[in-house]
Amino acid sequence: MNVPVATAERSQRFVRGWVVLAGVFGVMMITSGMVFYALGAFLDAFVDEQGFSTGLAGAGVGIFLLASGLCGYYTGKLVNRFDARWVITAGTAVSTIGMALLSQVRSGWQMFVVMTIFGIGFGLCGLVPTTTLVTRWFERRRSVAMAISSTGLSLGGIILLPQMSVRIEADTLIYWAPRFAVVYCVLLLISTWFFLRAWPKDVGLLPDGARQSSDPGETPTGPPPGTPYQQAIRTRFFVFTAIGFVLVMSSQVGAIQHMYKFTGDRLGLETAAAGAVQVLAGTSVVARICGGIAALKVSLRWLTMVLMVVQVVGLCLLAVAGSGLAILFGVLVLGSAMGNLLMLHPLILADAFGVRDYPRIYGFGSLLMVSGLAGGPFLTGVLNDAYSYRSAFFALAAIAAVGLVIYSFAGNPARDYLTAPAPESEWAAPIRPRSARPTPTPVLTATRHLPEGVRQPVLAGNGINGALEDAAELDEVEQIRDRTAPAVWAVESA
Repeated sequence: MNVPVATAERSQRFVRGWVVLAGVFGVMMITSGMVFYALGAFLDAFVDEQGFSTGLAGAGVGIFLLASGLCGYYTGKLVNRFDARWVITAGTAVSTIGMALLSQVRSGWQMFVVMTIFGIGFGLCGLVPTTTLVTRWFERRRSVAMAISSTGLSLGGIILLPQMSVRIEADTLIYWAPRFAVVYCVLLLISTWFFLRAWPKDVGLLPDGARQSSDPGETPTGPPPGTPYQQAIRTRFFVFTAIGFVLVMSSQVGAIQHMYKFTGDRLGLETAAAGAVQVLAGTSVVARICGGIAALKVSLRWLTMVLMVVQVVGLCLLAVAGSGLAILFGVLVLGSAMGNLLMLHPLILADAFGVRDYPRIYGFGSLLMVSGLAGGPFLTGVLNDAYSYRSAFFALAAIAAVGLVIYSFAGNPARDYLTAPAPESEWAAPIRPRSARPTPTPVLTATRHLPEGVRQPVLAGNGINGALEDAAELDEVEQIRDRTAPAVWAVESA
């Protein structure tokens, strides 16, 4: 079958963006499966192999989250200045060193140093650069692209984590950490340099596969549209959105981190606890794809608020669940919200403020969210120790409800960047080809003698091919003076 050239070319351009998306998917799956989800396995190994207390190992998680959050904020500046592939490569190198050093940890202070290095590397190659690439390459299909790429986060925990846990339990972390580091480094570098490109314009494209104009007479494309960072973080929309998501994600992560123990305590079966975690992750994958498609048709703000309500309902169902079927139903409800809210946060910021300073804006939002990620599990554990998981999950539902109310006051984004021009200093001056420039008209200047009593003509406008208007009569002194006046004659060029 013969395919028209124009159709084949459009298809090629369309596929190029999805190749980049495949690379982003790979980076997310590797970093989440071998680092984020694997933290629990690493710290359990510290407890078993080095004799660390559970509290000391938990403090290592806090150090990791703090380091990754702080580094994620500064990563936004780096992604704006340098090729995102080099930023991810730097993060790969640092996190590979951190992973390899896990085998050398023998004391608490060594664990803190290694987890700091590990967290810095994770922040450099984590969500900030990967979501930035998705927002740059996709505009109309951004929600679907973000849903597909962030699915790698869940699949990393489902596919990679069990393989690592089995090997650590069969041997030791001391033996496997350097080997994990080599595999991690190779896989990340392949995903980064074989698939990713920093900007669509690097391959002559615009977002969603549109072709850049090759007309030399057109004004060159300036910086991407978007609200400046300093202006964006001071808006009511950003402030209320950030606070709302901190509270909502705090309650969500608190439930996720305690889901295994909660299910085990309620049912008394470790297999049921592991199954609940797997169902939660699997539900989030399916729900994220459905949410990405829904975001193409409905308002991001209303979709987010509905999903926050769903999360509140899921937490309440889990709080009162006493049987396996009731827990399963609560897990399905919570998982449908869990998979989407993490994806919607970067989508909301990109839609509200554009892609110009998105890395810095999202990096700052991620830094604020670190407090929620660290505080949720801690609060859940304290309430469970003092009362029960019923009280803890009701408290998490209340926190999520407060986050929903605060987010509702954010209102709709102004999106001023769609109409306001960028500062002229940041735009390239238009360069017109020589053929498009106006040809100046040659002017021949001659002088002649004016007899007495003759009016002196004056020029109107700029005097080039302009009409001559009569001037006021010369005064007596000027009539007496014998002078020569220039007469301008316009000569048109052929």
